Amino acid sequence: MKTLLHVNYFEGKGRLREFLDLVINAGYDGMELRWKYRYDDMTQEEYQQFLSAWKSAHPDKEIVFGGAVPYCRGKADEVKSAEEAYLKFLEWAAKECGTKVMNFFTGDIQPEGVVWTDYAHNGSGGADEGDYERSAAGLRTVGDAAAKLGVLIALETHNAYLHDIASACRKLMDLTAHDAVGLNYDQGNIILNPNGEGIPQVFETIGDKIYYAHLKNMLMIRKTDGAYCCCRLSDGHIDTTEVMRRLKGTLKSGMFAVEYPNTGDGIYAAFKDMEYIKFIRDYLRI
Repeated sequence: MKTLLHVNYFEGKGRLREFLDLVINAGYDGMELRWKYRYDDMTQEEYQQFLSAWKSAHPDKEIVFGGAVPYCRGKADEVKSAEEAYLKFLEWAAKECGTKVMNFFTGDIQPEGVVWTDYAHNGSGGADEGDYERSAAGLRTVGDAAAKLGVLIALETHNAYLHDIASACRKLMDLTAHDAVGLNYDQGNIILNPNGEGIPQVFETIGDKIYYAHLKNMLMIRKTDGAYCCCRLSDGHIDTTEVMRRLKGTLKSGMFAVEYPNTGDGIYAAFKDMEYIKFIRDYLRI
């Protein structure tokens, strides 16, 4: 398995170069980045040119990108424009950055009157059959393009999206029925959904379609209202060793990314989390 560092460890204006140095200095095999650059210190074109050059200088490092097309509920012209832009970026990523897997989203679902954090009623909890059908059709289009490039598409199990919990992902994967399209398994998101499955059930339900993974941890403060806080990878209520044990024989891309969805010292965390990953890998003989 290869261990990647998610950009949320050290993200912000003017931080890209230092983040890439952090990847190398902390001993990661690569990184996951955004597909669209968020800050005004670099244009999108400059961002892509910079990464092409960086990859040429570091050919052994893996680069994964996020991406999205609002297939669920986007307007037709919006979907068409986003799809064209994404497919163009996908081709660039594969050819210029050697990208092998892409983290992907099909557009959020937040029914009127439902607050964003009511995860039981957003995403698959607020979906209808049309959301599944539109998403599956779009994913087959993206999957066809990805397959030609030798890339895997991995939908993140993320709250407020159709692909939020294992049961919904199973339905979507069966309907999509495309070998290039699978899942980015993130128990750190699933645990926040009142309908979310535990680790054993996740692997029983979607273990055959886990193409990529995110590792982060959550401290569940109160069961009554779902209060939580993000915490260090080695802490919280998710048994990361058990997740890694099960990923050992199922992770199709052979890559996972560690995440740091916090506002604290991500630089220190990147080094400490790599120590923790090394401990798990030694313990499990991965």
